[in-house]
Amino acid sequence: MKKLLPIGIVLAIIIFAIYSFKQWFYPTPNPEKTFRYLVANPIPNSVASIQEGNSIAMDSVFRVLNFQINKTDLKMILDSQHFVPIDENQEFKQWDSNSKQDVKISKEDYLNSWKQQIQRRVKLDVNFSNSWQIFTLKEGNGTKYFFFDTNSTAAVFVADAY
Repeated sequence: MKKLLPIGIVLAIIIFAIYSFKQWFYPTPNPEKTFRYLVANPIPNSVASIQEGNSIAMDSVFRVLNFQINKTDLKMILDSQHFVPIDENQEFKQWDSNSKQDVKISKEDYLNSWKQQIQRRVKLDVNFSNSWQIFTLKEGNGTKYFFFDTNSTAAVFVADAY
């Protein structure tokens, strides 16, 4: 006659398997490590208060870093990686279901749509205003965005890959 494992051992194995699965597919965020991997290594001395959010799906990755950085370090990163200002004619568009085509939107609406997307997808609160500038960099199947406030040291980095 076969002996069954005690229920406590079975539960422990199940809990360990679930924890391992979670750690494998949804690792604990490490904002500094993510910054070094996606933005700059080493991290410039002026960078502070890094917050991270990410959303990973079968066919996409959406990662956001919200942080403080001085203008000199920001310019160094943008220049060294060849970020360019966004093309407002391409980016400031939104699908209009009535006319069945893209329509031009304001910078305020564009930034508001990013704010909502970041809140919805990664649960980070960002407060964009018209004083923010936006730079972009296309890489492979993804796009990196740098948003920064010209009136402060606030910056938001987004990596969006499909």
